[in-house]
Amino acid sequence: MTIFTKALGTLNGINKPNLNPLLLLFAVFTVFMLPGRAKSQNTTYKVRTGIYAGTAGELPFWFYSNINGKIDPSGTNFLNELSFHHLFMDNGTLLLSGGVNTVLRFSDDKSVHLSELYIQTRAYGLQLDAGRFRQPIGLNNHQLSVGSMMVSDNAIPIPKISISTPEFMEVPFTDGFLQYKGMFSHGWLEGSRYVSNAFLHQKYFYLRVNAGSFSGTGGIIHNAQWGGESPQFGRLPQSFGDYLRLISGMGANPESNAPGGEISNVMGNSVAAYEFGLAYRHDQYRISVTRLFYLEDKVSTRFRSPWDGVWGTNLTFDNNNGLLHAITYEHINTKNQDAKSWELIGRRDYYDNFVYRSGWTYENRTLGIPLILFDGTTITNNVLIGHHVGFKGKGTDNLAYRILFTYSRNYGVRDDWVSRGGDSIPNDRDDIIPREQFRQDQYSWLVQFKYTLQNLEGLQVDLSIGSDTGKLYANNLGVMAGVSYTGW
Repeated sequence: MTIFTKALGTLNGINKPNLNPLLLLFAVFTVFMLPGRAKSQNTTYKVRTGIYAGTAGELPFWFYSNINGKIDPSGTNFLNELSFHHLFMDNGTLLLSGGVNTVLRFSDDKSVHLSELYIQTRAYGLQLDAGRFRQPIGLNNHQLSVGSMMVSDNAIPIPKISISTPEFMEVPFTDGFLQYKGMFSHGWLEGSRYVSNAFLHQKYFYLRVNAGSFSGTGGIIHNAQWGGESPQFGRLPQSFGDYLRLISGMGANPESNAPGGEISNVMGNSVAAYEFGLAYRHDQYRISVTRLFYLEDKVSTRFRSPWDGVWGTNLTFDNNNGLLHAITYEHINTKNQDAKSWELIGRRDYYDNFVYRSGWTYENRTLGIPLILFDGTTITNNVLIGHHVGFKGKGTDNLAYRILFTYSRNYGVRDDWVSRGGDSIPNDRDDIIPREQFRQDQYSWLVQFKYTLQNLEGLQVDLSIGSDTGKLYANNLGVMAGVSYTGW
């Protein structure tokens, strides 16, 4: 098997071959791309290496969360990355580019895989992407955020084809008063899940109103896992007619072999949201407030659980070189889950599904907010209250920092504190099995520094310190040290 065959493996799974050939390839490219080589305006590349370690024999939460599944949380990591992005054509109307990111990880779970491999074309505001590429979804989904409940950077990107307007576009004849943004995609999930070789459907649409310094945004997001081969139900509906039912939010064909719940409700495992935002732009700063209402099924669309979801507040200063550049605060609530007043909370078992039992995950990582946990078989923590803050800025022109702090109250899943099933369990069940017995408070923080060397353009040194304190994870203190070089 050639080096390139081993490197590519399959886009729909993480390959773990013999590491030696790829280490040699990594070394060759590193030497070839050292400073002093001829530069190309059309190609950018980055070489990075880093060591991650923790005192508890595992890594702190913020060392492995929202890093595209690159880090193994179970112990010390020696991580190496090589990435390229090349612009093939840009004639002012049509832009064609592509990229790749190769990860070589030495840890308890050794891995060589491509976290990105994609081609991209853009024309007239529309963008077509194909391959494995980052595409987080949500208004409040950035480097200071805890991550969107829709799609964050927590898992390795899913192979898919997507057409989108990556930026807000002006509605014709509105003189900038109205703008829109949308995306429609089809993806392929891995074969090793409970329902093997299922598909992923995604779409969203946002509309924005601009009035002077103020803007308001509203949108709807729909993700759905569908099709595939189930050990329990066999081959699930996946014809073109089934696809049309899925994208329109209909139930499965009554004559198909779909489970009864998918016929009476909607096809597949839906993860959806209403999302709204308000923003004010000043000459020196921008402040925004966002609200995501999490939707699990048709009942959720009628605001059955109005408190479930995420509040986000962001303050960003225009001075990128200031001591404080941005602040973020987020409040997360996933407790009610469509429960009525006489039912126990946690009723809908967020991110889990009775057919697609691997849930809202990919390659053993939750696709959305990393506070909801997956143990490789099932979702183990989805009833929680969380508070998260983030800061970033610069101490000097060459020294940037980022600080994250997350506090959460975690209650596991509903089945943990209910001895007998049923949707209409009275509230006095709490007196028999109090939820507080399952409460696990958790504090996790990260302090990250990036220092850019003055005399060596593109060379950067990274240092991070992170910690976990509480009952959900082991008490832990971790250190990361790394170095990277970016060139063109």
